[in-house]
Amino acid sequence: MQLAASEIAILHREITEAEGLLAAGRDTADPLESLVQLTSALDVLTATQHELVNVLLDRGATWSQVAVALSMSNAGARRRFPRRESRTATSTD
Repeated sequence: MQLAASEIAILHREITEAEGLLAAGRDTADPLESLVQLTSALDVLTATQHELVNVLLDRGATWSQVAVALSMSNAGARRRFPRRESRTATSTD
């Protein structure tokens, strides 16, 4: 299972953003600012992780495969990463 070039670009951008936030948190002497930067990095990475779970499931991966990649149980993965609406769902206006 491979990501498209556009998906790789998004992943790269999000990881780079998180790296910048971590660097800012590391480089400050203010512990509150470190906490803000660390929390922001975790938010970015959590959103990226959630999107990757959805991409994998959309492309046919099983919850068992996803759970192994996340180092958690199937039930834990399902609780932590609830499915978003399918991108292919049509609206009923």
